[in-house]
Amino acid sequence: MDKSYDKKYGMDFDTFFNIIDNMYDEIFIVDNNYKLVYVNKACLRHYGCTQSDMIGKTCIEFDKEKWWEPSFLSFLYKDKKAYGAKQKLFNGQEVLTLATPIFDENDNVKYVAMNVHDAINEMDLYSTKQHLSINEISTDERPDLIYKSQEMKEVYALATKISSIDATCIITGETGAGKTLLAKHMHKLSPRADKPFISINCASLPSELLESELFGYVKGAFTGANSDGKKGLIESANQGTILLDEISELSLSAQAKILHVCQEKEYLPVGGTKPIKVDVKIIAATNKSLLDLVNSGQFREDLYYRLNVVEIYIPPLRRRREDIPFFVYHFLSEFSQKYKLNRNITERAMEVLVNYDWKGNVRELRHIVERMVVTSDSFVIDIRQLPKALFGIVDAKDHYISEDISSFDEKIEAYEAYLIRNSFEKYKSSRKVAQALNISQSKANTLIRKYVDK
Repeated sequence: MDKSYDKKYGMDFDTFFNIIDNMYDEIFIVDNNYKLVYVNKACLRHYGCTQSDMIGKTCIEFDKEKWWEPSFLSFLYKDKKAYGAKQKLFNGQEVLTLATPIFDENDNVKYVAMNVHDAINEMDLYSTKQHLSINEISTDERPDLIYKSQEMKEVYALATKISSIDATCIITGETGAGKTLLAKHMHKLSPRADKPFISINCASLPSELLESELFGYVKGAFTGANSDGKKGLIESANQGTILLDEISELSLSAQAKILHVCQEKEYLPVGGTKPIKVDVKIIAATNKSLLDLVNSGQFREDLYYRLNVVEIYIPPLRRRREDIPFFVYHFLSEFSQKYKLNRNITERAMEVLVNYDWKGNVRELRHIVERMVVTSDSFVIDIRQLPKALFGIVDAKDHYISEDISSFDEKIEAYEAYLIRNSFEKYKSSRKVAQALNISQSKANTLIRKYVDK
């Protein structure tokens, strides 16, 4: 933009650039080497990444990790014409992408400018079936694997590695961390993918019913039994996968039967005398220490070692905070579509969500986002729409804010002061305050000087 433009339209380059940078739609520009040379701030909403995380990388890198599907950029370079496509992002959001080539003096594509819009209406758009062959683009469905952290990359790499073999494994982690989702992912990648996947929560049924649910029973096995007997879940999962969630709740009797299934590939139904052969992969999951239960006599040692060929530990959400924005935007998209609403979130509100401890992990986060979507009366969810529990407030009164404060900015500053003073009183050092609030130590020092030392 030259000075003549400034004089004619009264807008300098910085102002123009600031407008583009803050547009709601994503603006995405790549050069003729597939390198991303610019993306505006909307990338945070779509991918949970900042501009600096993305600019300079190639679209080939993003394609390999399936950040969006389908990918059609190579066809645009080849055909030298604009394309529009409905795409699904890796976090489940659906977008409409319009890509326009920009040519150099030799009529070669120099840049591609893409406008990525959230709301997709029924339109006559680019169809992969019409333009791309099945060998040119993958349309396979995949589970909602949402992560950015190195910890979860390692978890999924290990899970992927052992999915192709029939070794038993135990998935451990806190409640709500995603153990069931990981087990489903492993099943979908396994040679058993076209066979049943059955998940049973061992704590959800009384112990006296659990064995009959797992192993079934024969006719007349006990009073009140079905006259024809009943097929158990183990048999229903034959040739597939069964997830025994909260396996620590199994009775010792049921544990003995599970051990027999693992070793002999057969079991006796309740009241039966003839063993039933079964070919099933068993995945166990627990939020408890099975080794502690072994030492206390509550869990069979032989079953523990038989199941624990591989242990996959899912770290809690508070130890992988960089994954939180990914989940937030995924759930915003999911519930906006479910309730036919359109919701976004401010950076300040996102910062609160990232810094919360999430003792209920992903399950708790999903519940909170759903609540915000349905209760918010505005398009953009700000701090005011967040549940007070996220601020550690258990009553309805904001006791750390004076009733004399009416300005929103002043209230935010009062809350910031409340956080810093409470954290410093608890931890006594700027380093620990920085760790607790997930901020830099220099920022912690600045805020301590501002609110504590004055």
